[in-house]
Amino acid sequence: MSSLRSYLFSDYLEENEQIMFVSHRHIIVLFRDFLRIFAVHFGIALFVWFLFPQILWICIAWCAIGFVRFLLVLQDWYYDAWLITNMGIVGVQWTGYFNRTSTRVEYASIEGVSYNIKGFLPTVLNYGNVTLAKLGGPSTVTLKDAYNPKKVEKNILQFQEEFLTTKNFKDQEVLKALLSDLVADHVKKHGLPQAMQEDITINTVKKK
Repeated sequence: MSSLRSYLFSDYLEENEQIMFVSHRHIIVLFRDFLRIFAVHFGIALFVWFLFPQILWICIAWCAIGFVRFLLVLQDWYYDAWLITNMGIVGVQWTGYFNRTSTRVEYASIEGVSYNIKGFLPTVLNYGNVTLAKLGGPSTVTLKDAYNPKKVEKNILQFQEEFLTTKNFKDQEVLKALLSDLVADHVKKHGLPQAMQEDITINTVKKK
């Protein structure tokens, strides 16, 4: 994953957490906002300038405001995403600079993943809703209008499997180390069991 993307979403990541994949809503969902901005700012500015050329700078300023609005809408779209990391899923939602929320779902608490593509346009453009089924708490978390939802589902299941496999391996290693320490501590305090001492003595005699 690019360092730029990791930097932009760094506020939502834990220490040593890495972004493996980012799922955004399809850009088509912004069509109405873009059309409205174009009509209100660029369309009106062009019409007014055509009628009153002497107020060119006012029209330019109005277009500049429209361009800023365009960038803000684009930024809100970019930050409305799911971050699929090596530790879990982080759902980020922006509704402006002063209203940001995030939801974290650990891989261990994900019971299942599903997606739904409904309608002609979503089928043609390949976007739909992706839903996580959770263990405990709110039963589901949904990213609406996700681009390529099948790929999102596949990535979540893949990284969940990798995470759980690594976690199980680490748990086994920790358990082995703990048992070894307990056995060593017991032998140090109480010595070897009588049966084990006899086996060691018999094996030593056989070798001689």
